[in-house]
Amino acid sequence: MTQRLRIEGRGPVAAALRLFLARQGFASASIAHDAFAEPLPAAVAARPLALSLGSTHLLSRIVALPEAAPIRTVDVSLARGGGRTRFHAADLDSPTLGCVIRYAALHQALFEALQRIDTATLPPSPFTLHPSPLVGKADEILVRADGDPRSPSSRTLDFHQSALLAEVLVARDAPGVAFEHFTQQGPLALLPLPQPDRRAVVWCAAPQQSERRAALSPHEFDAELLDVFGDALGTMRLVGKRHTVPLQRRLAQRDEDPRRVSIGNAAQALHPVAGQGLNLGLRDAFELAQELGAAHAQGAPLEDALARFRRRRRADRAATVVVTDTLARLFGWPALAPIQSVAFDALDWVAPLRDRFAKALMFGLRSA
Repeated sequence: MTQRLRIEGRGPVAAALRLFLARQGFASASIAHDAFAEPLPAAVAARPLALSLGSTHLLSRIVALPEAAPIRTVDVSLARGGGRTRFHAADLDSPTLGCVIRYAALHQALFEALQRIDTATLPPSPFTLHPSPLVGKADEILVRADGDPRSPSSRTLDFHQSALLAEVLVARDAPGVAFEHFTQQGPLALLPLPQPDRRAVVWCAAPQQSERRAALSPHEFDAELLDVFGDALGTMRLVGKRHTVPLQRRLAQRDEDPRRVSIGNAAQALHPVAGQGLNLGLRDAFELAQELGAAHAQGAPLEDALARFRRRRRADRAATVVVTDTLARLFGWPALAPIQSVAFDALDWVAPLRDRFAKALMFGLRSA
């Protein structure tokens, strides 16, 4: 009997999995998936996505990548003059370290790719917000994708931070350079966007601080951003609306049912520092499709593929969680300032260490 695959989720990881499976030769009649949510909420549509080079390679197999801002250098600095290091694509003999695109652009590219393949579509369900028990036939494999692992059994770490998302126009842009500035309150990222002289702001701080900054007048916001970040990009002017998002790390417990597996945000919701969440989810989708494809070609039970997938992904997932948790919390402790400076000096002066770390962020921490 043919086993049926059911993919639940409406975001980029769910869509990418469906497209990777099509490349593995899965018949459309054997797969069902949720329809994309239309239209996207404005706050989601404008959200910047930092794609690693590895993710752009994976996506290029299944979609025509939309307009993006390349990242050729990542400039990482500590507040209070605590240190600075830079990761350069040229040092790794690579054209880029990755790129930044808007959520809406990737969403549209994936939607158009899905339109080109004949698929079965599930009726709308609330799964992506509220995971539910497996409902289906005994021969059905359920993949949870893109949802949020909110459940009593999830392992949760509250960072006591929220991210303020905004966009600014800058007076003196640095094309191809992404900035990550670590402050005592939390990391502040200014990412390049496809439009010239325009930057995405991801500013992490205590929730009260983020809400206060979201309520400032545009002029006051510009002044405070310049004061915290510095003048590397010259003066900055707020454009558009500001949004705040609470930050927690949530890890789903392992599924007991051998016919059920979680990937992407349904498996792990991470702090946005270093932009690893979506990249980890895309690696999940690609490697799950590979395992399912191998089992499908051999006529083996797909449950075996899920077991292999869990073993295969364990190291990358665990390492990425540790790194993002550490980066999110370490630089907020003033007592550790000397250690922070030493760590930055080591990355800046020991090229093999710096390049190894950059490669890990580009292709997954297991690759390093």
